[in-house]
Amino acid sequence: MGNRGPLEDEAQIFSGVIKVWRTDYGELITDSGVTVPLVTRGYPTVPIGARVTIIARKYKPLFQIEKIVEGS
Repeated sequence: MGNRGPLEDEAQIFSGVIKVWRTDYGELITDSGVTVPLVTRGYPTVPIGARVTIIARKYKPLFQIEKIVEGS
């Protein structure tokens, strides 16, 4: 078995509202009520309560953001 690294291959899309956003960690509450933990390092601050769609890959056990679409 090779070392696949900490990131999963497939990206996932989540839409919802930002609950927490710090320099290295954030949380998105999805439309279905699921809390998605995020690695926010390297991304500009997103206001708490902002509605966004996030494309991310699982970064065991967090999600590494690939793209943010605000207001969606």
